[in-house]
Amino acid sequence: MVDLTTASTADQLLFATLQGVVNRARPRIALLRPADEGETTWLDGIGVPSRTVGDPRSLLAKYRAEIRGLIVTDPAQPATVNLATTLAGLRDAVAVSPEQLPALTAAPYRLEVLEDLRGRFTDELAAYRWAVDELWPRTSHRLLVGLDPTIGAYLRDYAVATRALVLWIHPDQADSRALGDQVMSQMAPGSPYLGWWPAGVGGESDGTELTSQHGLVVLAADWSQNLTVFGGVPAGLSARQPALPTPRLENRIYVTFTMTEGDNLQYGQHRMRKIWDDPARGSVPINWTTNPLLADAAPAFLSYYQRTGTAWDYLMAGPSGAGYAYPTPWPDDSFPVYSQLSARYMRRTGLDSAVILNRVSGADVPLPDAKALQYLADIRPLGLLQHWTDYTRTTALEGRVPLSVSRLTSSVQEAKDAIAQESAGWDGSAPLFLSIGTLAWNLVPADVATIAGSLDTRYRVVRGDQYFRLARRALGLPPA
Repeated sequence: MVDLTTASTADQLLFATLQGVVNRARPRIALLRPADEGETTWLDGIGVPSRTVGDPRSLLAKYRAEIRGLIVTDPAQPATVNLATTLAGLRDAVAVSPEQLPALTAAPYRLEVLEDLRGRFTDELAAYRWAVDELWPRTSHRLLVGLDPTIGAYLRDYAVATRALVLWIHPDQADSRALGDQVMSQMAPGSPYLGWWPAGVGGESDGTELTSQHGLVVLAADWSQNLTVFGGVPAGLSARQPALPTPRLENRIYVTFTMTEGDNLQYGQHRMRKIWDDPARGSVPINWTTNPLLADAAPAFLSYYQRTGTAWDYLMAGPSGAGYAYPTPWPDDSFPVYSQLSARYMRRTGLDSAVILNRVSGADVPLPDAKALQYLADIRPLGLLQHWTDYTRTTALEGRVPLSVSRLTSSVQEAKDAIAQESAGWDGSAPLFLSIGTLAWNLVPADVATIAGSLDTRYRVVRGDQYFRLARRALGLPPA
């Protein structure tokens, strides 16, 4: 292990690209960076022997035979960090800043400069246009990586190890988006886009719509750490979740709480682990969204959540299945690739329900009939949640499966108010179903327990699978 908790951005880039080259064959280097869950929490749990290296540069000497040379970035053009990462993967090299050259070209390393990117590009767009024209034909077309060039380490090891092209596409800017179109149009449906987008939620919606239009799935992973380690260490996964009996259907208000962010690989590594370890977890039913592609990307994460779950923890896929995607923009002819991919990974990981986000131009839209039928035919879900929005309603999708729109809340008081508003006017003559989304960046299990504890005897808080089975009975749908 290499402790980079206080390292410069230049050293982060150097050692992340070294890690990618060296770990391509098998996990041999782990980098420590600040992490919500603790720098070594996951590494300590995988059972692989390790030691912390006192002098990080000793690894350059140790693995010198595997490094062919240096790729030099241009500090005046931050985009060259992504170009250098791409070239490091293609040429088994490490990416460096100019100030690092004297030490690395001299003894004991004597590394040759293979490519110097200084002074070659007038702006970001020119740099990425060159990358698409010159590097994309040589990189893997199985995946694409999107990274803010100011991020020094994190996902870069994985990009190098997989020989991926690394870009930073602005989906709201025509010239930048056109480069994304050019690359994505040459990728097979179901291929992953790892990383993230600029500009917060707007970038998320625009970017995920762009990838969905090309039949790609998004794996939010720009702050994921050591994926070349966790992707190479096996872990036992269960294809089944412990069952809970379904209570008798009564004329009550059934509430289910679902933690957001399950599509997000880095959330599964960092924030989810932190809130999962909240002592209040297990005191109230909570649904936890997760990404079934963790079975390949980092099985140790998913294995941990499966092994340590309580009777009140229920894992769900999404959004919107195996990787983040919007069904409506996805091309009709290749959508079965996505629904069948989701079905395979959900069965492999014991997930029998999912959350669907479906947006066009940043607005939530209904699930199209044809794609709804494809979900139902391939995944055969117990039930589906749809959207994180400002109301909740449960209906029958295609007369076969419960579909519950989820009302998103980000504080204890907001959740209490939402439940009160959604229950207003209920006369007790029939069951009422309320799906409440709890924003995982703001709320923890103790908060959910507080919300649940404030509800009177009209309410019953249930796990997601209980919720869907009860909704099937109330809607007169076939049992699962």
